[in-house]
Amino acid sequence: MRRLLFTLASLAFCLVAAAQNNAADLIAILGDSRVSLQYSYSDAAGSEMGKGIATVQGHCYKVVESGTAYYNDGKTLWTVNNHAKEIYIENAGSDTDIFGNLDKILENVGNLAIEGTRVSFTMAVQGLPEDIHCKATILRKAEYSKDLSEFQVDISKYDKLWVITDLR
Repeated sequence: MRRLLFTLASLAFCLVAAAQNNAADLIAILGDSRVSLQYSYSDAAGSEMGKGIATVQGHCYKVVESGTAYYNDGKTLWTVNNHAKEIYIENAGSDTDIFGNLDKILENVGNLAIEGTRVSFTMAVQGLPEDIHCKATILRKAEYSKDLSEFQVDISKYDKLWVITDLR
């Protein structure tokens, strides 16, 4: 559930790209651009639950929130927890990967509002008693790039103090 909240930025961009409920169409639209956005989400009372910055391109994304970063180059998903000095590596498309479950996630989105570069919506999240409220602002939109290094982690840059768990 926590990972879902961290990747709401990716979903928010998909909703900006087109207010459609077909994951294939949304991903096709993402395929021709790279978008960076700032996002936040709160409970029904307005108390902020989290915020961060995300970059999305096709099946690839980078989401940074509260000392944890998620990198996905379309093949591999890296979770980098800077506080705990831990890195988890797994195959992209697993149950924890937002694009692997986009159709199911979109079923839980409601109250979609798009105004220029700003997007807001509510989302029902399993395990929470009420919907969460999400907001995102597009910071930058760039051309599609074949360079996916922004969505990858070079684990050789991390010293012996880091715990690296490869689940592939």
